[in-house]
Amino acid sequence: METFKRRSDRLINNNSTREATAKKENNEKKNFPCVKYVKYGGKIVYLTDMSEIAEAADSLIQWVERQQHVPIPLSFDMEWPFSFQTGPGKTSVVQVCLELNCCYVFQLSNLRKLPAALVALLKHPRVRMHGVNIKNDVQKLARDFPEMKLDDLKHRCIDLGTWCNEINETGCRWSLDRLCNYLINQTVDKNKKVRMSNWHVVPLNKDQLMYAAIDVYIGLVIYRELENRARIKKERL
Repeated sequence: METFKRRSDRLINNNSTREATAKKENNEKKNFPCVKYVKYGGKIVYLTDMSEIAEAADSLIQWVERQQHVPIPLSFDMEWPFSFQTGPGKTSVVQVCLELNCCYVFQLSNLRKLPAALVALLKHPRVRMHGVNIKNDVQKLARDFPEMKLDDLKHRCIDLGTWCNEINETGCRWSLDRLCNYLINQTVDKNKKVRMSNWHVVPLNKDQLMYAAIDVYIGLVIYRELENRARIKKERL
């Protein structure tokens, strides 16, 4: 198992909307020249084999069940190849982060089905998956891998953008990068070459691994920041 030290905006079906969003975010970055890029120096656990992914997911389930606090936030994201001719491909990568010092990158390219332990982790009653546009992600994952039945999972997921609007009484449409700018004054490096790369090809390179890990790492950072703001807001009521 290799580890590296350090993603992807959701690929939108409407190509013009996607490009407009990227252009808008680039313009926003020019207006904030002092904003720093997110850096990740923790461990990246990269796995491609069915049995190894299952073993890692089972280990994470055991960790979840040892924790006293609930719910336990699980930062979640996915990557897939995209073609302007054929559209989005099958989900190739699932990445998760439960602690800030370790991110798991599971490449699914060689798998015909999801390991039962990974499904159990994502659906664990003590876990609350979160991300940006996460409900669309889990819907895609369920389409690509039918054993990932949605049940009530879609309704238990926390969309960080929606939550941010509720806490801060805003009405914005958020990307991960915009949330990062707004909440912690940093920016996510959305390198187009990496974002649009071949996520289905094994193995992933170091840039892809870092890109994937940073997305779930900063997702957990944002979750904790929103959780803290929600607590402060409640105390002031």
